[in-house]
Amino acid sequence: MLKNTLLASALGLSVYALAASAEAGHRPMGWYVGVEGGANWIDNADVEFNTGFGGTTFEADFDSGWALFAEVGYRWENNWRLELEAGWRKNDVDCVSFGGPCIAGNWGDVSQFTQMVNIVHDIDITEHTAISAGLGFGGNFVEVDSPFLNDEDFVLAGQALFQITHELNERLDFVLTYRFMTSADPEFDFIGPVSAQFENENHTVTVGLRFDLQADAAPVMAMETPAVEPPAPPSQPKQYIVYFGFNKANLNAKAQAVVEEAAATAMHDGFVSILVTGHTDTVGSNAYNERLSARRAGAVKKALVAQGVTEKAISTQGKGETVLMVQTGDREMEAQNRRATIDIN
Repeated sequence: MLKNTLLASALGLSVYALAASAEAGHRPMGWYVGVEGGANWIDNADVEFNTGFGGTTFEADFDSGWALFAEVGYRWENNWRLELEAGWRKNDVDCVSFGGPCIAGNWGDVSQFTQMVNIVHDIDITEHTAISAGLGFGGNFVEVDSPFLNDEDFVLAGQALFQITHELNERLDFVLTYRFMTSADPEFDFIGPVSAQFENENHTVTVGLRFDLQADAAPVMAMETPAVEPPAPPSQPKQYIVYFGFNKANLNAKAQAVVEEAAATAMHDGFVSILVTGHTDTVGSNAYNERLSARRAGAVKKALVAQGVTEKAISTQGKGETVLMVQTGDREMEAQNRRATIDIN
């Protein structure tokens, strides 16, 4: 059965998620894959030998080992993720103690192959960085290879995990993860009735990359209206359009160029007010799309202010999926609907 530490972690995750959900931002939803690699440490373990006529116990110390992980998962719009994770850990036995000094030698190694279902909650702490906490449950295939024993056992396992994620670009994240993994005590058979089992608690630190499978196919361009001759007077309204990737609210290089052009026009020609309106396509719930459109408008306003436009002159609004540039059905992706307009008056 799972150790008390994992149960305490489960309680901590519940409190963490409830306390943070009201103020959490939103990470992009959809399918993703990830790979991670790093180091694993097994806590000193009491190994119990059973001979059928009695038993004895000694302590095993383990060297630092290696760990590799691969994940595939799905993130919902409320920042919860469900993922399938395959993990591999390997540690050499450094020395054993029979009640005295720890005796070094060729004691063999322990390999572990875990299969976990993880549930994870993300909380944005900046526009590009998030912290996460999660729990995983599944199985652990444990193999011991030593001069005295070569056997394996499959046991139930669980883990608590904590992550820091930083967005490198619109589809790729850097991930730093700590995992505490524990399992039921694996048991291994010697000759006849002789068997051995040991306590199994692991600490794993890894770094890796997470890749969003949903491609961003958003065009980014500026549109100035109306086109009149002679040139419009300073009071003539002008509009620029910034396009966003699927479920994104950050500006890429082309979007930033559009904002810079709009800011330069406003500063050069003069303006009374600027209205930034965010829009989305029809994928996602109405409530989520309203929040996403407001975030898009806010990101454009922040970029305009950075270019020298007076913040008080800029107002923002989010229209969600209510004003579509291209008419589509519900839950249909359309790049031209994922936009924010900059109206200069």
